[in-house]
Amino acid sequence: MSYPQAFVINAVKRSRLALVTLGLVALTGCAGAPQFTELDAQVEPPAGLEPSDDAELRVRLSDDSGTLAETQATPHDSGPWPVTLRFDRRTFESARSPQLSAELRQQGNLTHITPEPVIVPGPDAGPFSLPLAPRP
Repeated sequence: MSYPQAFVINAVKRSRLALVTLGLVALTGCAGAPQFTELDAQVEPPAGLEPSDDAELRVRLSDDSGTLAETQATPHDSGPWPVTLRFDRRTFESARSPQLSAELRQQGNLTHITPEPVIVPGPDAGPFSLPLAPRP
C-alpha cells in the first residue's frame, strides 16, 4: 500500500511542527524555573534579652514592591540567632533597593525591630548582621 506524496509530505511537516513545539515547551519550562539562592544573616538582640517561650522571630528581604523572601524562627536563647533566607535569584535581580529587616514578637506583641533596614547589594552578599532594638 502506498500513500500519496502529498499525504507523506504533510505527515513530515506535522511531525516537524510537533517536535519544534515540544522543544519550545521544554525550553519555556526551563526558562521559568526558579534559580534559588540563599542569604545568611545573624540577628543580634540587645544584651540581656531573654525571649519568651512563645517568641517569634521574622526576617524579611523586601524592596519597594513588597516581600521577596521571609523566614520565621523561634529564638530559644540570648542570641545571636542565625537565619537563612531562600529566594529566586531572578526576582532579586529585578528588585529595586532590596533590604533586610527583622522583628521579634513576644506574647503576640511586636517588641523589637531592626532600627534601620540593611541594604543588600547582591544575591551572593552576606552574611549580614541585623541588630534588634526595643520597638519605640
